[in-house]
Amino acid sequence: MNADKDVLIEHYKINADLYKNYLDLLIKFNISFYAITGAILSFYFYKPEIGVIKYSLLFPFFMSFIFGCFFIYASKLVKFSRDDIGKTCNALGLDTFPEFSVLSVLLKLFAAIFFFTSIFLLLLFIFSICKCV
Repeated sequence: MNADKDVLIEHYKINADLYKNYLDLLIKFNISFYAITGAILSFYFYKPEIGVIKYSLLFPFFMSFIFGCFFIYASKLVKFSRDDIGKTCNALGLDTFPEFSVLSVLLKLFAAIFFFTSIFLLLLFIFSICKCV
């Protein structure tokens, strides 16, 4: 019985660390993406006379769209980790456990922001092609 409990405790620790690492990675990932996108946009607005610079807007557009899709997909997978850690905590007799739903909500929120960013970048690219900007 003690060996089973030790395995469950180790499993709980791994899941809790995984949750913390996912949240940390999510924040770092967003900061990196928006730093890259901000650099591209600032160069675009600083040197708009360079004709081909408008095509640099396509890179963050595709990145943000793909990341938005990935984050939606990842938010659907969080329920498996939540269920697993819930079962582990129940087996250990614990009343609470790390709420993975927070991670799911953040993934959906960031996905929505990524989609909004991709729409903005696409519109900016279209306007730059039409010489509206």
